[in-house]
Amino acid sequence: MKHITVRDIVRVTEGTLICMGEEEEEGAAERPVLDLCINSLEIKEGDLFVPLLGENTDGHRFLASAMEKAAASLTAKAPEEVYPTPEAMEAAKQRKDILIRVADTEKGLQDVGAYIRMQYEPPVIGVTGSVGKTTTRRMIATALSGCREVYETPGNLNSRYGVPITTSRMLDQPSEVAVLEMGIDRIGEMDILQYVARPEIAVCTMIGVCHMEYFGTQEVIRREKLKVASRDAILFLNADDPLLREMKGQALAKEVYYYGMAEDADYRAEELRPEGDGVAFVFCHGELRIPVVLPVAGDHNVRNATVAMAICDYLGLDLSKAAESLAAFRPMRQLVQRTAAGTVVIDDTYNASPDSMKASLQVLSSHAASGVHWAVLGDMFELGSHEKELHASVGDAFAGLHVDRLVTVGELAKTLAEHAKAALPELAVLSFDTLEEAGALLKEQLGAEDVVLLKASHGMHFEKIVEEILSDQ
Repeated sequence: MKHITVRDIVRVTEGTLICMGEEEEEGAAERPVLDLCINSLEIKEGDLFVPLLGENTDGHRFLASAMEKAAASLTAKAPEEVYPTPEAMEAAKQRKDILIRVADTEKGLQDVGAYIRMQYEPPVIGVTGSVGKTTTRRMIATALSGCREVYETPGNLNSRYGVPITTSRMLDQPSEVAVLEMGIDRIGEMDILQYVARPEIAVCTMIGVCHMEYFGTQEVIRREKLKVASRDAILFLNADDPLLREMKGQALAKEVYYYGMAEDADYRAEELRPEGDGVAFVFCHGELRIPVVLPVAGDHNVRNATVAMAICDYLGLDLSKAAESLAAFRPMRQLVQRTAAGTVVIDDTYNASPDSMKASLQVLSSHAASGVHWAVLGDMFELGSHEKELHASVGDAFAGLHVDRLVTVGELAKTLAEHAKAALPELAVLSFDTLEEAGALLKEQLGAEDVVLLKASHGMHFEKIVEEILSDQ
């Protein structure tokens, strides 16, 4: 947050400056603010602490400890509420705490992020969708890096809390383009992210069934996701997604381009073939044909790479350099590792939805390992009243796959297992209630030539099974 002071924060949040010590207001206002922080355990010298109010927590409880390092703090409360005892009030005065009182600390966080975003002059690309946001964002950044210095979302800061933190750091290092991930799980959240990030170029990867208990229908998800693009933006949509294809011809943005494998897509992937552990294809646009080799497999990754190339083309960059950069792509979420014995472990344990689970099963099925192909799957959360039906749909997707054994963990995954067995009768199926049972079986039976996929919602903690597999073989 270059050249940002307390005075700037007060102005953009329409807040009120409160100096707890004897420091003059003018001096306090000129104090520099170096970063935003919403977790008091991660506070650094010079940060602006933002105590958030949630259903079950109140960040104001940690304000006093945060002020040991913070330059200042937003607050939605009066000083006597923040420091409820004489001792706490005296300690605040001794520290010379600087508070900025605002109506809503979350809105204040977003106002700061939006303010700094508006000072960033290079193009900003926003990526959303029910599945594939992180991989697509990484692929776009990777392709762009062949020609440009790129700023991208750090880690998983893609929410209504994370995006303001992401944009607040945009000016810290020189860059020529920014790629921001924008994730939502509630109605109205994309309006907030659009206000903060304001992407000139937007991508929607697909409309799935994530967070159905909050959105209700896929049509609502589509409506909310497509708010990622303003009327003045350029929008790229997945031509292979039926719900996005339905929007063809509608005035969603200034310009709309479709990408994927469909014959009528503006940017297409053709001539797909396996290449080592990955896939090769030809990127096509009009008369343009550029060969691309990815070190990761799966049709979904080909689509991700296609939109990455499409954006490079739209920006007038060297597509040969973009393709060369994609050849060195490394995913963040789906990690491929090997045990000491040689077993290939596809660690996709970060999270799961029906669509992403089906995509991962395609990757497993296409893997060239000569041994047993194992799928280890667990419950998927936040699917609302359709959770059993959606787990069953993943089981149905086993039809025709090259998967030899299925291990499930959790009550909902039992429905998945039943449908998988029906769809692929030769499949060997075992269902467990605990991670420990599944882990014990895998440690005993995984072979040196085998490949194993592990995927479930983050709350299932499948990373513990991965740790066991990698440490004990």
